[in-house]
Order: sequence, then structure tokens, then C-alpha cells
Amino acid sequence: MPDFRGEIRSRLVDVGLSAVRENAIVEELSQHLEQEYARVLSHGASEEEARLTTLEELQNPDLLGPELKRVESPVAQSPVVLGGGRATTMIGDLGQDLRYGLRMLLRSPAFTSIAVLALALGIGANTAIFSVVNAVLLQPLPFRNPDQLVIIWENATHLGFPKNTPSPANFLDWQRQSTVFSGMAAMAPKNFNLTGSGEPERLDGRRVSANLFDVLGVQPRLGRGFLPQDDTPGAHVVLLSNGLWQRRFGADPRVIGQPVNLNGESCTVIGVMPPGIQLPGFDNWQDQLWVPLAFSSEEAAQRGNHFLEVIARRKPGVALHTHSFAAGVTSRANAASLESLSPCSKALASRSPSASAPSRSSARSERTARISG
Repeated sequence: MPDFRGEIRSRLVDVGLSAVRENAIVEELSQHLEQEYARVLSHGASEEEARLTTLEELQNPDLLGPELKRVESPVAQSPVVLGGGRATTMIGDLGQDLRYGLRMLLRSPAFTSIAVLALALGIGANTAIFSVVNAVLLQPLPFRNPDQLVIIWENATHLGFPKNTPSPANFLDWQRQSTVFSGMAAMAPKNFNLTGSGEPERLDGRRVSANLFDVLGVQPRLGRGFLPQDDTPGAHVVLLSNGLWQRRFGADPRVIGQPVNLNGESCTVIGVMPPGIQLPGFDNWQDQLWVPLAFSSEEAAQRGNHFLEVIARRKPGVALHTHSFAAGVTSRANAASLESLSPCSKALASRSPSASAPSRSSARSERTARISG
């Protein structure tokens, strides 16, 4: 490509520009002429024809001189006087700098692509980080009085499990004997195969105690929640998440009372939960439906099968720190506050419990369940 800088400088001799300003104008005009040269070449002209056509823009000195003086005059340096009306000059300088920067970017497409990609990655990463921080730290939990909610686990440190998931028999003992909680509920993750209405689909869901949503202080947006009689074997009912209701059933309110096929069994839809309900737990589990826990007699007697996640609500006035209650079960329990933790991470982010040594009796192991911050 021809170097047009010499041609431009020869025409700026009589203009009387400063060296710094002349270099800037030479660079700016040379970029313009190079773009014009490339455009003429793209239309099929030879290199010599393109060069001569491009230089025609500089052949009229009477036009070039006044135009450059007009360009030069707005940016002439002058003392800055407070309140002296420099706004017009500053805007002109800014516009000229922007045009120059744009031309520089167009001149180096590889550098421009890398810069745009870096900006896009930076903006995307910051947006993602803010979304997580907003959900985990800034947004309140979608539950009533979340500062009263705790997650309870078994403290089996002597067996190498300081935060062990409770067994059904231990949970039922806690539920009967606790005096510091107004309500206690359990849940367990479970996969479901939804068939019979559209394409078969595998869904994340949970078995939950009938009182779970009462403990959390959440009511269905449609229909009703679970009743105590639903939490028994043979009661085939299901609650749908708002997302599943909209996606799979077209947000049809007539779905209440209709049967759906889950894992080969017919279950009646009794309600639809409000948007944003994601239960806490130890796994990154995306709940789409809930069914009653409904322990069988054999399952309710199990103490060695640890798979539950237990949530409880403290009674008003009961402090979280160093409060103990007699549980009379085969393992100690510990609780951590859910306040200010996100629904997806509250169990993992809960603070470590304080341990106390278990006491033993001749009849059976008696443990103390302790709530600790």
C-alpha cells in the first residue's frame, strides 16, 4: 500500500500547524486515504489507478488549506478559565478523539477483536458473579421469618461423620420429643419419571413431610398443600413447581385434581407452589415436584439408613447458641441457622457445630441434641 504521509505533509507546509498537531492530522488523513485506496482497489482498479484516484482528494490546495484550518481552530490551546465557556471545545475534542480511536480500531481488526472479546468476557464474568452474590447474600430467602429456620443433622463425630444426615427413626424421635421447635420436617431427594402426558421426562423431586411447607411458611399458589393424612403409605398425591406447571402443563389451572403418571404410579395433582421455591439441602438439587415422605413401618424403624435432610423452626425467644434439649435418641443432633444463606447453598454454608461428649446409659445410648451457631 502506498505511503500517503509524504503527500499530505507537502500540502501542510503553508498551513502553519504545530509539529504535534501536524503529526496527528497526517496520521488521521493517511488512514482515511488508505481506506479510500482499499475501496477503489476492491472495485477492480489497478494499484496505480487506485493511487491516483486517492490522491485526487489532495489535489486542490485551496480546499485542503481552509478545511484544515477549520479543523485546527476548535482545538487551539488556550488558557483554561473557570466559567469561561470551554464546554464547546471539550465536546469537539471528545468527538475528534472518538473518531480517531474508531479509525485506529478499524485499522487493526485483530487487536479490535481481542479487545472486544476481553471486554465481553469481563462483563459476562462480573454479571455472573453479581448474580450469585445477589442470590446468596443480598436477596432474602422466600420463607417466612427465615432467621428462625435451622437445618439439623446428626453429629456422629465419633464415627467420622460430624455432619451426618439423620435416619428416619432418629428424626421421628426428635419430632416427638423436641420442646424448642415449633415445627420440624424432613425431606429426601428422589428422581421421578413423568410419563403419559407428552414426551417422557426425568425430573428432580423430593419426598417431604406433610408439614414441610407449613414449617417454611410457604403456601401453594394453586390448590392446597399436603395434609397429615397424605403422609401415609398409599396416598398418591403430588405438588408441582411453578416452572414445571408452566412448562409441562401450559400454566393450566385445571391441572388441579388431574392424575399424572410418576414412576408408573398414578398421582393426583393437589397444588402448584409459587415461583422461586427451591428447598435447602446438601445437594445442588433442582426441585420440580414434591410427594409425601410417607414412611412405611419398616422405614420408620430404621436407624442405620441415613438419608434425610431435616429443617426446623425455632420457637420465638429460643436462642440459637448453646441451647440443648433432651432428645433420647441414638445420636447427637446439631443445627445451623439458615438466615442469609441461599436456598441452593444454605446447608453447605452453615457454620460448624460445637461438639459435646455423649453420655451412655445401660438401657441404650442417650445423646444430647444441641443447637449451635
